[in-house]
Amino acid sequence: MTDVAFLNLMDPAFRVDSPDVRAAAERHWYAQTPMGPAVLAYDDCVELVRDRRLRQVGLDHIAMQGVSTGLAADWWGNTLISLEGETHHRQRRLLAKAFTPRRVEALRPWMRTIVTELIDELEHRGECEFMADFADRYPPRVMYELLGLPEEEHAQFLRWGKDLAGIGGMSVAENRPRIEAALAGLYDATDRLCAERRAHPRDDLLTALVQATEEGDRLSMQELRYHVAGFVFGGQDTTRNQLGLGMYVFTRHPDQWALLAERPDLAANAVEEVMRVAPTVPIIWRVATEDISYRDLEIPAGTRLWLFVATAHQEAGPFDITRESPPQLTFGGGVHHCLGAMQARAELSEALPLLAARLGPVELAGEPQWRSLFDGLVGPISLPIRYKGAT
Repeated sequence: MTDVAFLNLMDPAFRVDSPDVRAAAERHWYAQTPMGPAVLAYDDCVELVRDRRLRQVGLDHIAMQGVSTGLAADWWGNTLISLEGETHHRQRRLLAKAFTPRRVEALRPWMRTIVTELIDELEHRGECEFMADFADRYPPRVMYELLGLPEEEHAQFLRWGKDLAGIGGMSVAENRPRIEAALAGLYDATDRLCAERRAHPRDDLLTALVQATEEGDRLSMQELRYHVAGFVFGGQDTTRNQLGLGMYVFTRHPDQWALLAERPDLAANAVEEVMRVAPTVPIIWRVATEDISYRDLEIPAGTRLWLFVATAHQEAGPFDITRESPPQLTFGGGVHHCLGAMQARAELSEALPLLAARLGPVELAGEPQWRSLFDGLVGPISLPIRYKGAT
């Protein structure tokens, strides 16, 4: 019988980048855990993340914490993350008609403007808390510009987005009042803003969402509420964490940071490498919808399968922004590949080379504080850095 390692996912001190996980990956393509098999090999993660016999976690994640009804459960169960089958296909198709690559590409000059403004504030200070001073402030402003939100409403949407982030991790019941208050506020704002766009269309994502049609089909008002909340949530927290992880990686690879400053044409490669070696989604959770035989593993229906993306990504070797990275799995795959992946990539590829060129050499100015693996997304809570400025 194959020697399969056991990894204790239930241990609060468990780390996906631990020596135990690396040793398990060297032994076999999967390991066992108290919560189901953990897939450790890249090729197997790629195949299984696209397997239609495996579904998204959906409501399971919050139902297991006692939240299965109410505004939070209703919203989470109707996001693209949770929807399956024809319902998912229909809504994603309509959303994709509005949220297009052209619309994101048109925002790149605005992204550079925001990045430049923020760096102007930081450049001569010599030190900053990167998360609060940059990563918390950049992605939301891009998303609000994309949606077409009035500037005077940005602060309120930022608060709502931060409260919605409580849907991740293992404290959903505790966070439920804030999540549901944020949803109530967002839904009211969505109703008002969509009514304005119907009366006075603009060149923004809200107008495109209201107008998106497919053979006479449109998103309902309730579906618009769900997805505007989803854009506010996803466009804020995910990129924030990936930016922080990227900066942390570069503090450990100063030669690569200097190279990016000299070679901004490597920005796209740098983004892929950052997401490969330090993904903000280190583990993807799937559930088997039927009995599955895969290689030497029997997976009964209902089994939870844990795809260790961060471990699988390490097979490509050390961090190197000159390499053509293999397709990374940070944004999932198959029918559930993240709709916002193109925006996250664009935001990162505009920010990182400008930061490298303007801040010059960077190093840690203190110990970072980290989100738990069980928070849903990983990344720094705080990341103090020191820099000399470009010379």
